[in-house]
Amino acid sequence: MANKLQAVIFDFDGVIADTVPHYYEATKRMAMEIGAPFTKEDNLRYQGVPRKILIDDLVARTNNVFSESEKEALGNQKSDYYKDLISQFTVENMLPGMYVFLKELKDAGIKFGIASSSSNAPYLLDRFGISDWFECIVDPHSLKKGKPDPEIFLTAADCLGVDYANCAAIEDGQAGLSGILQTPMFAVGIGEGEVFEKANWRVSSTLELKASTLLEKFHNR
Repeated sequence: MANKLQAVIFDFDGVIADTVPHYYEATKRMAMEIGAPFTKEDNLRYQGVPRKILIDDLVARTNNVFSESEKEALGNQKSDYYKDLISQFTVENMLPGMYVFLKELKDAGIKFGIASSSSNAPYLLDRFGISDWFECIVDPHSLKKGKPDPEIFLTAADCLGVDYANCAAIEDGQAGLSGILQTPMFAVGIGEGEVFEKANWRVSSTLELKASTLLEKFHNR
């Protein structure tokens, strides 16, 4: 029997919310304070990667030695910078076409879950007025492994009570998409590069996402 699309699992930053430039700004500010280089290319590479890994790598780019508590404080400082930047977000800060795409899927009876390494998704979904559309938001702190491990996506599907093969998952990060590709889920990649060519459906921007197209491609895969 053919699989039927029952749930879509979303990364959050760079998929639903237009936050990626703000992550770069917050991380760059913190990195400059400790003398660590951090580029826009780095920002793309570290999208979806757990904060501890990012901080460890930035610290390694300096000539200084930091204790674990100091590294934790650096992570908290970066988070505070980021929260200041997103504090006035509204639905206008959703990525182009995403509100309509979500509404179409919701009207089709599809369940939603969030699989994001960020802890800010609940706050911003509330700002966007769509928090009640999502039945599951995985707490990244509850996981044993971060992306590119698929644990966060499998956890979201389990939370929604949907078989993995009946799920699609959408990512704009290299690490996250690599995680999806390790599962039976239908992989949707937003971006350019080698890993994105492996997705079941690759788009260049969120404007290309249409519920009818996703349902068709999922059915015909």
